[in-house]
Amino acid sequence: MHPIADFVAGALLLALGRKLFWLFVGIAGFYVGIEFTRVLLTEQPQWVMWVVGVGAGLVGAVLGLVFQRLGFAMAGFYAGGYVALVVAERFAPGAVGIATFLVGGVIGAVFAAMAMDWAIIVLSCVLGAALVVARLGLADRIGLAVFLGLVAVGIVVQSRTMSADSKFRS
Repeated sequence: MHPIADFVAGALLLALGRKLFWLFVGIAGFYVGIEFTRVLLTEQPQWVMWVVGVGAGLVGAVLGLVFQRLGFAMAGFYAGGYVALVVAERFAPGAVGIATFLVGGVIGAVFAAMAMDWAIIVLSCVLGAALVVARLGLADRIGLAVFLGLVAVGIVVQSRTMSADSKFRS
């Protein structure tokens, strides 16, 4: 992906992941499709990567709009699988595989289905921060510090919008 697109997608997820839930699921699906194809289907041409990414993003966004609870689980699966692939690729390259994606995805899906709003906030912030930090190319400790800082800021921003939303509903 283009670095500016990654930064914009990451920033949107950090600030509006819960509020624009369908967008979170769509972005997460797109990046999962891209990463899945890049890491696990390495012999495929680049257009296959784009088709899989766009297809996964569209499926996720539509499910997020139509079936919200299933969309929550799908968002958790996408985000958990993506983060598991990225972490495994960076810290344990030999562990990258479909099992890594599936384990991360299942953990993310269960977390999202159980904790709903808070899970979406945390997962969208983790994915948004991962997109931003991956493009910055920072050293391990600095990258981890920036990642954790972005996750924390995103959680604070989104939790404030969640409490503001509940005030308007009362």
